[in-house]
Amino acid sequence: MSEITPDPIAVPDVEPAATVPDTSGRSGVSAGVSIRNNPVLRRELIERVQGAKVVVFLTLWLALLTIILVLTYQASVAINQGVQIDVTSLGRVGRQLFEWVLFGMLVLILFLVPGLTAGAITGERERQTLVPLQMTMMRPRDIIIGKLSAALSFLMLLVIAALPLLGVSYLVGGLSILDIVRGISMLLFTGLVLGAVCVLISSRLRRTTAATVLGYGVSFVFAFGSFFMMIAWAITFSVNGGDGEPPAELLALNPFAGVGDVLPRQENFFTGDTFSPFGGMRSLIDELGNNNARFDNNGNRINGDRGPYVWVYYLVLGVVLTVVSIRSSAKAVSTPADSER
Repeated sequence: MSEITPDPIAVPDVEPAATVPDTSGRSGVSAGVSIRNNPVLRRELIERVQGAKVVVFLTLWLALLTIILVLTYQASVAINQGVQIDVTSLGRVGRQLFEWVLFGMLVLILFLVPGLTAGAITGERERQTLVPLQMTMMRPRDIIIGKLSAALSFLMLLVIAALPLLGVSYLVGGLSILDIVRGISMLLFTGLVLGAVCVLISSRLRRTTAATVLGYGVSFVFAFGSFFMMIAWAITFSVNGGDGEPPAELLALNPFAGVGDVLPRQENFFTGDTFSPFGGMRSLIDELGNNNARFDNNGNRINGDRGPYVWVYYLVLGVVLTVVSIRSSAKAVSTPADSER
């Protein structure tokens, strides 16, 4: 029997793969890393949750907020003592508990964020680890986003830990889940804006101490600068013999006004709104707005009669400030390595 030899398999000619052009505008530059695979974010998160520091932070955070909740509840009970409690009164108490705890969280965030982010880049310079970061495959923007995301992640942990305290006010009544979502979202947005500015400061300075001091100065101006502007406006008009009130838009970058204005107004209350700092801010906005807050003969707020939507201005200006800060920080981090030595 003759041996059968198989036919050779014809291999088609394969053209070489086309080279993908570099559209980044810079040859040899990496396309960066995703936020999930960001090594800076991973390292920062590990460092923040190690040791007893995170336990101390959580303990102090919850202790202070619990004290605010208890004191507000005791004050509400004392005010309503001897008064028949109905659904409206319970709703008012629940709203006050929520807004006072939210106010305490905002004050603590304004105090904590500069400490969490002021040393983001200056710490790398002092440890002489910024140059190795610049020599990795990460873009300068990846370094900045990793640092900022780590601080926001820790801040989100603190907010989540405080949710049971906000749940107490929800059980009492007077607010909805949407109100809680609005308040928490504005808190995190405030932390994002302030954190981005503090990271920018850290990228421009060389010492953590100076960056921390300047960061707390920015936080102070962020919280109270608009009030000084309103006082200066009123003094200027008084000197010139005018009686014009300052515009409510001066509060456009004030976190207390932004968070307070995003929450709904409280109806059927003898002061026109909730007895809380946020309620006072809403009344101030309505008073300074073009359409001053008015009430009918029964003390009910006239529908649609309110001041300008300060929280919209706050969001727009905050987004612009965050984008500019991140871009400027990335530009500072992209400095050639020789200048960092």
